[in-house]
Amino acid sequence: MKKLLGLLVLLLILLPASLIGAYEYHGPEMELISLINNKRLANNTPILTINWEVTRLARYKSEEMKIHRFFDHESLVYGNPAETLARFNIPHTNVSANIAKGHETALDVITAWINAPGHHANLINPIFTSAGVGFSLDDNDIPYWTLILIAE
Repeated sequence: MKKLLGLLVLLLILLPASLIGAYEYHGPEMELISLINNKRLANNTPILTINWEVTRLARYKSEEMKIHRFFDHESLVYGNPAETLARFNIPHTNVSANIAKGHETALDVITAWINAPGHHANLINPIFTSAGVGFSLDDNDIPYWTLILIAE
């Protein structure tokens, strides 16, 4: 048992810091999902659970928009949100996505989405039960935000 524990500790030491806690929400992502769930509760809609696989894809999407300097719901590599989920074998019965660029805070993002009828409808749609949020900041401090909502 001591050897196994020692091996695990060594593995954690040798892993790049970027891999440790790679799927934990932090800062802006956590703030945005909290604001979304507060909005859902205010509309008598069940809160979204965090789906770590979908979170990974939302982060990929935000990074892709940042790296390639484009802003579109369709990925250059993986296609639309449904095609993306299918490529990564993530089960779902329905999917939708909201994206944002240039909004500095999670509050700015949700305010913009609430003021856009289609985005607002996604936020409070009870068919969606889980979600993933991705955030990326480019070299010019321009933020890219992705919300992928799924029904399972």
